[in-house]
Amino acid sequence: MQLKDYEYYQKTSEGGCKSQMKDFINLYSKILKRVKKESASELDGVKINIKRRYPQEVYLTLMDEKDEPVKLTLTEKTDEYIIPIFTDVCEYDEGSEKLTKLFLDEFTQKVISVDDLKELGENDENFKGIVINPHSQNFMMDKDGNI
Repeated sequence: MQLKDYEYYQKTSEGGCKSQMKDFINLYSKILKRVKKESASELDGVKINIKRRYPQEVYLTLMDEKDEPVKLTLTEKTDEYIIPIFTDVCEYDEGSEKLTKLFLDEFTQKVISVDDLKELGENDENFKGIVINPHSQNFMMDKDGNI
C-alpha cells in the first residue's frame, strides 16, 4: 500500500485494504493458472508491473519479542529464511492471525520498506527473500525483488 494510504488508515481506520501490488499479484496468478508456465510470455507485462510497483509501496510485517522480523526458514538443514510481508492492513489482519496460531506467539506490526529489506539483505546472508501475503497469495520474491 502507499505510505499515504497507510497514514490515512492510521488516522481514520478507513482505506487500509487497497494495494496496487496485491492487484498485480492477483492478475499474475490468474494468468498463470491459464498458461501454466511461469516462463510464459503472457506474464512478462505483469512481471514488469510488479517489479516497478514493488519499491513504490510500503508493507506490513510481523515483529517478534526481540523486535526482529518473523523468519520462515526454508529448510530444517540451513539457517536460510524468508520474511512474510503483507500488502495492506486487511491482508496483515488475516495473515498475522494465522501465523500467530502457527507460532503460538504474540507479534507486533511494523511498516517496512523495500530499503529496509535491502538493508537486511546486505547485513544477513541467510535472508533470501520475502513471501507476500503468505496466507492468500503466497507470492515469493528474492531479496533483490526478482520474481
